[in-house]
Amino acid sequence: MPYVSSRGGLSIPWRAPSGVEAQMRAMGHVGTLFSIVNRTSNATALVDWKLYRKARSGLPEDRVEVTQHAVLDLWNKPNRFFTRQELVETVQQHIDLTGEGWLVVARNPRSPMPLELWPVRPDRIQPVPHPVDFISGYLYTGPDGQEIALRVEDVIQIRMPNPLDPYRGMGPVQSVLTELDASRYSAEWNRNFFMNSAEPGGIIELPTVLSDPEWDQLQMRWNEQHKGVANAHRVAFLEHGTWKDRKYTQRDMQFAELRQVSRDVIREAFGAPAFVLGEVGDVNRATAEASKVLFAEQLTVPRLERWKGALINDLLPLYGPEAARGLEFDYCDPVPADAEARNAELTAKTEAYATLVGAGADPQLAAEYLDLPQLSGDAERDLLVRIVVGAPSTAPLILPLLGFDVPEQAAPQGSPAPAVAAPAARLDLHHHVPYTPPPRALPSYNAAVARPRVLPRAAVEPELGPVREQFEEALAGLLEAWEPIAEAQVAAVEEQIAAAVDGGDTEALATLVVDSGSSIEVLRRALGGMAETAAQRMSDEAAEQGVKVKPPKVDKGLRNAFGSELIEIAAATAALLAADVAASAGREALRLLVPGARGSEVAEKVGGFLRGLKNWFRRDQLGGALHRAQNAGRIATLEAAPKARYVASEKNDANRCEPCKDIDGTEFDDLDAVRAAYGSGGYLHCEGGSRCRGTVTAVWE
Repeated sequence: MPYVSSRGGLSIPWRAPSGVEAQMRAMGHVGTLFSIVNRTSNATALVDWKLYRKARSGLPEDRVEVTQHAVLDLWNKPNRFFTRQELVETVQQHIDLTGEGWLVVARNPRSPMPLELWPVRPDRIQPVPHPVDFISGYLYTGPDGQEIALRVEDVIQIRMPNPLDPYRGMGPVQSVLTELDASRYSAEWNRNFFMNSAEPGGIIELPTVLSDPEWDQLQMRWNEQHKGVANAHRVAFLEHGTWKDRKYTQRDMQFAELRQVSRDVIREAFGAPAFVLGEVGDVNRATAEASKVLFAEQLTVPRLERWKGALINDLLPLYGPEAARGLEFDYCDPVPADAEARNAELTAKTEAYATLVGAGADPQLAAEYLDLPQLSGDAERDLLVRIVVGAPSTAPLILPLLGFDVPEQAAPQGSPAPAVAAPAARLDLHHHVPYTPPPRALPSYNAAVARPRVLPRAAVEPELGPVREQFEEALAGLLEAWEPIAEAQVAAVEEQIAAAVDGGDTEALATLVVDSGSSIEVLRRALGGMAETAAQRMSDEAAEQGVKVKPPKVDKGLRNAFGSELIEIAAATAALLAADVAASAGREALRLLVPGARGSEVAEKVGGFLRGLKNWFRRDQLGGALHRAQNAGRIATLEAAPKARYVASEKNDANRCEPCKDIDGTEFDDLDAVRAAYGSGGYLHCEGGSRCRGTVTAVWE
């Protein structure tokens, strides 16, 4: 059952279907189409994605999230000019308009690893069918007509299947081209109605043929006197001519009905509710919530599933068979939670919990069975009291457990009255519960964090722009100084890999050794310089408030007491980076190791792979160590200064997580609390880890 002819001809049309460019241009011509495609592509692009390592059980809840991987770097920053959101939105527009979207993978010629993703227009790329392999490659045609051949692994296609062509896609726009044209033409006719004398056309019938000058003069006079909205309905005087009316009124054209029909047909093709277009005339809160759920379930989720399939089946395998087998992308569910159903479920669970506990079940086992949080004794008692108040029918079961009397009206009919124990207090079901929940425990490391004293920003925060600039300058210098170190480390592992492959010692690939001795010295000097610069900057901030502080001197070799901690940080960071190079090289060498491979070839490919990496891990680790030295210098200056008010600042963070938002502006009690929060560099509880750039400022009153 061949798809293509064995003689090279095609049994089906595989080139870009006619009208693809017109389908994309229609988005800019028809407002209804623009609104729908804009909403669907935006909704698809705004969803967050996560990378997981699959569990042996196969259950999604058992997966482990992977937060550092080269594919995440590529997905979050596809290339220098596109963010992930822009890339997804662009390709999704193509899919919604033409039924197919295309991504081209860019690589370094020396490495098979994908480095960039680029969206391309569907009308410029064509699959090349193969009689046996289905597809032998792709052909891209540039704007100037240049044709470029692409391999199968260079292209990722996402499509809505075309029932007539397995190589191309089919989108909703193709089914409503006639309605789109009608909508556009009606709008143009309406515009021309006002441009051309505010009247549809007619015929001027002349008894004789006019000469060219006479014709030009007649046309000029007619346009001067009657063309344009301002000249509408003026009486026309014709010399030797008769006016033959040929006009259709706007009522005759039924523009309102035509435009509405076009809108409905376009919406039907996409399956989009009227709410998507902003039509809220007959929408209440319930229907609005239902429309959001419908939009997410019927429009957004299917689009995300296509993207998920492309990422798992096409992108991950580019990083090796192990990645494709052990990892998977998944999106965060865009369907809004049903608040009413959730509340009803929670109410049913709590009532069932009260019934089980009242019947003698163990409270902790009952909570586990109903998937409720584990409760302490006081919290459990408080919950049971609240259930009784909200649902008096459970009172006969719960009140004896709490030491209260059971009112006669609460006893079930037909059952003997329970024995009444001497109560510690009497519960009035119709008024209030005489119970006070226990106080919340405060964090141990700093009471001020639990009871934040957030001060007015303008009154407490010195200018932190120089702090960020000093850090960026130091990091740029350190990364530049690290390049020869990295090159030497790559050369070292290349030699070890070549020897291991040629010697048949596969196990040696797991024990590659990368020396970190020279890198420790470079990092120690960088941390010492950063700490000294930060200490001086903290002194300058004090001087701006009228307080003189002599910053402590920092030995750039970190051999004094001030730098003893940073010596260990430099050694540990350098060792981690060296170990990362060794591990990355070993994994890539093992992936490339095939029977008969030559050691020099494998080593060269591994070297190209390492040199082509973006090295976000290196940047994060070096940046984290530098920021730690920066905050160490600032805190050391505060130790030498008079006591001040110490305030957390996350102003220098490019993106702030929730813990950093919470700590921002909090005043600490003392420097011990400051060290507990910022002694490791950024904020201790920041979700960004070493990428946090939080610090502490001081206010002297």
